[in-house]
Amino acid sequence: MSSPAGMQARDEEPPDPGRLQLTLFVSGASPASSRAVRRLRDLCDQHFPSGYNLEIVDIYQQPEMVASRGVLAVPTLIKELPLPVRVLIGDFTDEARVLAALGLPHRRTAKS
Repeated sequence: MSSPAGMQARDEEPPDPGRLQLTLFVSGASPASSRAVRRLRDLCDQHFPSGYNLEIVDIYQQPEMVASRGVLAVPTLIKELPLPVRVLIGDFTDEARVLAALGLPHRRTAKS
């Protein structure tokens, strides 16, 4: 996983309601967490070329945030903005499901 220096803190600037705002809850630097982060970043880079904000929360380092958000499993992705808020639990390998959760239509390709 990347270092915290590359992540944008939630307090740095007010959220832009038109920009994709995501919070991803992971369990440390486990292989499953690393895959989920990588897959989510790949999807966002491909489908949100204008940019997105991704906050990664390690459940072991920030248990208070886990409790306050009601996270019961990891990895859990919460799409904060644009509204409506949506929650997705899993490894993000099903591209159509992830895009639907983010509010985007899935474009069929020869592989789909």
